[in-house]
Amino acid sequence: MVTKGKWIKRQAAVLSLGVVIGGIGLLYPSQIELLELAFVDAAQELRGPRRVPNGITIVAIDDFSLQQASNTDLSERRDLRSLQHWPWPRKIYATVLDRLFACGVKAVAVDLLFDSPSIYGPNDDQVLAVSLKRFQPKVVLAAQVLESRGAVGGLSLLRATPALSAALGTNQHGLLNGFQDADGVIRQRPNTYATTVSKSLGKNTPRSLGVALLQAADLPVDHHVSWDGWLPLLDPYGPPRTIPTLSIWQLLEPNSYAALKESGQLRNQLVLLGPTATSLQDLHQTAFARGAGMPGVEVHATEIANQIEGRALLFPHKSPGWSLLLGVMVVLMALASQRWERPLTRLGMLTAIASGLLLLSLLFIAQLGLEVGLVSLSAGALAAGVISSAGATLQLQWQKRRLRQSLGRYLSPAVAAEIANQPEEADDILGGRLTEVVVLMTDIRNFTSFTQSMSESGQVPRLVERLNLYFSEVVEAIHQRGGTVDKFIGDAALAVFGAPIKRSSQVDAKAAIEAALDIEKRLAKLNQHWSNKGEESWEQVVVLSYGTVISGNIGSRSRMDYTVIGDAVNTASRLEKIAKQSNQTVVMSEEVAQLLGDQWTLKNLGLYEIRGQKAQHVYAIKSVHSKAKCLN
Repeated sequence: MVTKGKWIKRQAAVLSLGVVIGGIGLLYPSQIELLELAFVDAAQELRGPRRVPNGITIVAIDDFSLQQASNTDLSERRDLRSLQHWPWPRKIYATVLDRLFACGVKAVAVDLLFDSPSIYGPNDDQVLAVSLKRFQPKVVLAAQVLESRGAVGGLSLLRATPALSAALGTNQHGLLNGFQDADGVIRQRPNTYATTVSKSLGKNTPRSLGVALLQAADLPVDHHVSWDGWLPLLDPYGPPRTIPTLSIWQLLEPNSYAALKESGQLRNQLVLLGPTATSLQDLHQTAFARGAGMPGVEVHATEIANQIEGRALLFPHKSPGWSLLLGVMVVLMALASQRWERPLTRLGMLTAIASGLLLLSLLFIAQLGLEVGLVSLSAGALAAGVISSAGATLQLQWQKRRLRQSLGRYLSPAVAAEIANQPEEADDILGGRLTEVVVLMTDIRNFTSFTQSMSESGQVPRLVERLNLYFSEVVEAIHQRGGTVDKFIGDAALAVFGAPIKRSSQVDAKAAIEAALDIEKRLAKLNQHWSNKGEESWEQVVVLSYGTVISGNIGSRSRMDYTVIGDAVNTASRLEKIAKQSNQTVVMSEEVAQLLGDQWTLKNLGLYEIRGQKAQHVYAIKSVHSKAKCLN
């Protein structure tokens, strides 16, 4: 039974992961939000461009217009010749406004800040003021908030010059500002920024340029698109120039303007006039535009299009409660994964869950316009998979090591490693079952008298030392050939080939005879060593039998051993007496001899009655280390 303390200790890594993830959410909420916002960008780009609602057109001061303007020195039109240098005279924008309204537009927002008098003189401002007054309240000019830092930090608002503001009318300004996230990307609606700064600047703070244009056209503005605790984000329609865009040159060049007016393309359009040329540096990082940048005028156009559709991508502010819930959910997923014991299975399942959460988040963003925080949960699931699978790997390695150490007492290292590498199957391998094995038994001749002699001379420790040295050689010879040492019985050792790992009977018989001959060689070396020290040599017999046995872990609750039971074991014990009677060193049953075939030269010792079995031939193998002479 697992106690509460042991359970907590076992799950320490998983519980720590939950604490770490919850702590990260509490301590670094902005970093978590940036992770999810970056996924929102990726989801929008993966979804791809979508259709822009009708009624919006950008009139762009683009690279083409600037190039055309720089080549107007020979133009017959005096007003075009004035476009060779930037900034252009303001009377040019008066001309553009006249022509836009002549084409039937609903309203115009100018994404240019006229906060200081024209460098071309008062008359230039006066021309634009006359045009603004003629079309009020259908024209919106830009305003901008300046944020200063330091000892005198604060906010200040820049509007059009007093002369232009007076001609424009009341509340006909729109803010150019947009809020940049910590990674420099604009994602929030510009009007969200306007609402935020109005708390400091007062209720007369202009709305965003896009919202101001909608109000100038008497179109509804959805002020309730966000939910409590949710932030409305821009939902771009695609890369730059996805929103219909005209070059301002089409309005300035007479022939192009005539064709444009004739086409009716601008009728009933909301128009945003602003710079898109690279040299004018009004480019911003947004979804779909991380490289080249999105023109500010198109950012405002995107807000207008979202308002027309009544669409917003809602993003939740992360509360401390969400961070704690995230940590708890990660722990629960990690604990649930423990039903799968294999580390790769755990990692695969939690990776699949993380991928599923990402896919679900993609669907929420693309279809419902909601980002519900599944990205951080997906990241947590993946982290849980890594930690849980790592824990399972460590636990599996520990089980293998413990099993290998346990099995190493009676199995060869190779067999022990093979079983330890599949611990989940160890119970089946080591459980009780019938199997055919070759039994090998060694026994030292006249060991009883040798023991009595050494006991009387006070050399019992030396006797134990010699016996351990002998058994070490026996075990090594057996293990090298994949055998399993069953037990030691006094001066005898019992081993089997074919359990717990089963090979073919011929392979087991070959391994057993090779082990027997190797044991002979090893004893010969030990005898030489002992003889050099003036000690008595030992003689042994090695017997081999074959048959069906019951193998498995057998014993009591407090002690168990892997052993074999059956006639093959009894036969080996009886063959030992025949080996001693016939003065042979390596003796085997008729079944073993048949399995060996003609690979070794064997001597038929004759037909013997073996208790409990029918009479059978017994064989010996010729060995150069045997003191007995074996005939071919």
